[in-house]
Amino acid sequence: MAIEVNLEKYGYKKKGFLGFSWTAFFFNFFVPLFRLDFLGFFIFISPYLIIAIIILFTIITGINNENAIFVLVIICSILKFISRFVFPFIYNKFYTKDLLKKGYLPPKDDDYSNAVLKGTGYLEYTDEDLLDKEKMERYKVIIEEYENERKKDMHTIIIVFALIGVIIAFFYFMASYS
Repeated sequence: MAIEVNLEKYGYKKKGFLGFSWTAFFFNFFVPLFRLDFLGFFIFISPYLIIAIIILFTIITGINNENAIFVLVIICSILKFISRFVFPFIYNKFYTKDLLKKGYLPPKDDDYSNAVLKGTGYLEYTDEDLLDKEKMERYKVIIEEYENERKKDMHTIIIVFALIGVIIAFFYFMASYS
């Protein structure tokens, strides 16, 4: 699961996220759409638009050359792979950095959000933070918990992708016998 951090600007609150986006993995371009992140939506949907243009181009021009069709299938597969398996790794970071750039900041009394954002380099430590030893100890504990959670997530991601690979290999193996 992605780590949620609280952000606010002029009293308006939003959630920022860190880590792998399981929702983007399963629901793809609907995630930025529901978050009203139109730039993210365009980035997520652009591979599908390019695939649609390639398919329309192939239909309109009537390409019958097997090599050309093979190349087009490879290009479409790469674009689909990027959209399904690369974007979920980077989307939450992109979204949260965009919120921070727009001026959303964690509430001052929210140690968890401040510690995670400062400990991961999204925000810089203030002089006040660095001088407060007690606060820095709390931040250190929170960051260690965050890093442990990230390790668990990485193991889960590896297991899920391995299972997907096994399932694909199984169906490929079964299809080769028909």
